[in-house]
Amino acid sequence: MKNNPLVDEEKINAHKHTYDFKIYNGRIKVYIDGYVAFTFNQIDFKGYYSYKDDTSLYGLDIYLMNEKGGATTMEVYFKTKENWLSILELLDKNM
Repeated sequence: MKNNPLVDEEKINAHKHTYDFKIYNGRIKVYIDGYVAFTFNQIDFKGYYSYKDDTSLYGLDIYLMNEKGGATTMEVYFKTKENWLSILELLDKNM
């Protein structure tokens, strides 16, 4: 890629995302580039999540308690594999 006039390495490096995981007042918040990507209540979290790997979309299922004591899922999808893998790594490290 060096010396290729069609590829601006500074622009490519400028699009690196930042990811963060915070718990505040019982709410789990996952941030991408300083914005809340998704959030859920720590009390409702059943303790596990799974991932979906599709050819064009990458997803997570976060299992939460429902009102009757069973489980419901929160589905979160990402268009890029980079974001999806980074969020999975963040969840694996913090949960």
